[in-house]
Formats: sequence, C-alpha cells, structure tokens
Amino acid sequence: MVKKIYNVKTVFPVDETVKGNKQTTTKHTDILTEVGSSDVVKLFKSYREGNYKVSCYFQAPIKKEKKNEELSTPFDVAKSLAKQGIDYRATLKIKSKGSYQDMLKAMHLVESEGFDMTVNVKLKINDQTTTNIDDEHTWVDEDPQFKVTPKTGTNNINELKSLYASLNKKRP
Repeated sequence: MVKKIYNVKTVFPVDETVKGNKQTTTKHTDILTEVGSSDVVKLFKSYREGNYKVSCYFQAPIKKEKKNEELSTPFDVAKSLAKQGIDYRATLKIKSKGSYQDMLKAMHLVESEGFDMTVNVKLKINDQTTTNIDDEHTWVDEDPQFKVTPKTGTNNINELKSLYASLNKKRP
C-alpha cells in the first residue's frame, strides 16, 4: 500500500489587538508539506480540542496512468474520517462554466439527482454588443457564460456518489 502524503494549510482566526486608539489586525497561516495521514488526523483533533472551528477541503486527485499507484478519492477520505469518528460535511462543486447548451447537461444531472442549484450568468456588455440590460431577450445574443452551483451539502458523502459519477461521465 502506498503511503499517502498531504499538504496542509491552516488559516487561524484573525487576531485583533487594541492599544489606545490604534487597532492592529494580524492574520496567521501555517503551511505544512508532505505530511502523513496520521499526522493530519492528530493536527485536526488538536485544533478541535482547542475549540477551533475546523474545516478541511479535499480536491480529488488527477487520475494517473500508473497501474500500481493508489489514488485517494473524496469517498476514501470521508470513509477514513467516519472510521475515526470525525464529523465531516461534503459538497460538490462544478468548476467549469460555458454556454447555456454546455451547462444545460449539468443542470439536468443536478436536477435529476434531486439537488437544488444556483445558475449564474455572466454577460459581456460594451459598445460593440447588442445586449440591452432592459430587455432580457437580448442577453443570449452575446454568448453569455453560465455557471452551475449545486446545493449539495451533506454529512454523508454517499448521497453525492451518483451525481459525482454522472458528472464525471459527461466531462469532455
């Protein structure tokens, strides 16, 4: 089994001090590289015991072609956290944006899995565009960029497994 190595970024709460009429704000961040799994869990538990609000973010690794290399998935990480009695909250983010037709597929997938979503549209308006902000029918004339943000927060990552798999199948 391949030993898993992580990079850990800790962002501490802002420290504010007031002396007379002068206020000083200090931001502190620690970055640890090449940390083993057990050390990450110890660090996480120490912060929780210190009454810090602890958040961890995991980004799925890029798949590699090496056959002997074991990759962690968000599902592996959640399973490991659950085994150790660490509560977690999982969300799914769609990083791509594109035309209405491109993002329509993602919108249908999110909706079919029963999740709510927010769709943001970015319009380009300048002297050369025919977009009239008072007439929404002209908003599609200039190739707007759509971004889909599913509302997928859950304490059980398995609720996201089907949507995660479906979105990965639809990738270009």
